[in-house]
Amino acid sequence: MKSLGLALLLIPALAIAFEPLNTDDAGTVRSGSNQIEQYFFSINRRGGSQQSDIVTPGEEYTGNADAKAFPFTYTRGLSDTVEASISTTYYSSPSGNYSRLSNYVFASKWRFLEDEQLGYALAIKPTVVLPASKQQQVEGLGLAAFNYGANFIASKYWDGIELHLNAMYMRSPYNTNYSIGHAADNSRTDIFLLSLAPVWTVAPNIRIALDVGATTNPPANDQYLSYYSLVAAIFSINESIDLGLSYMRTAQSFGASIGAQEVGATRTEVGITWRF
Repeated sequence: MKSLGLALLLIPALAIAFEPLNTDDAGTVRSGSNQIEQYFFSINRRGGSQQSDIVTPGEEYTGNADAKAFPFTYTRGLSDTVEASISTTYYSSPSGNYSRLSNYVFASKWRFLEDEQLGYALAIKPTVVLPASKQQQVEGLGLAAFNYGANFIASKYWDGIELHLNAMYMRSPYNTNYSIGHAADNSRTDIFLLSLAPVWTVAPNIRIALDVGATTNPPANDQYLSYYSLVAAIFSINESIDLGLSYMRTAQSFGASIGAQEVGATRTEVGITWRF
């Protein structure tokens, strides 16, 4: 993006969405247009840690083993300020006597305020998550209950840099007759997430990003908050296709998520966004 004016014009067309970041932006897919995000992620557990990872809300992986999966999101622009999306995740591992497709997530984002002169936009994104199966809950691929939430999104745009802030709440009940990720401990059902992501345009077709956040730790017997730090790069092949990659560390303190200390888990993600 070569100027602030151009950046503002591209807010609906070049929405970062979640992938490969965790933090969403206030942009929406252009009215009548479509967007597909197809990614692959690999989660590595350190010492069997069961700390929840920050993925698309409703698709957190809470198993105690490593995981490999393909998250997919389809988004349709309903108007110049409203979009709707459906997401699901296919797990190649772990696997067992259950469907490899995890919870279906339905969402709609409304950019309700935008000031082109000051370069900012505000949006709200309600989310509904269909229940996973009981065995998927046991393996940590989802929660066997109806979940819902909302994300408040604020974005600020300058020449060559963007800043995105998310404040999210998820109501996450589960089937209390079954364990979550093979852990019998109770889990919190009120989940809060606060995250911040600056994004820099370092070349006409290259953006880099940092993404940091804190979230309610689901296991009720663990400390209340856990933290993550993520670095990402987005390469625009053309106006319609972006390639993205990211690396994330989760830990019980923010310093551990960015330092040399051992972390609870790491996630590597790579994929493509196609707008048409």
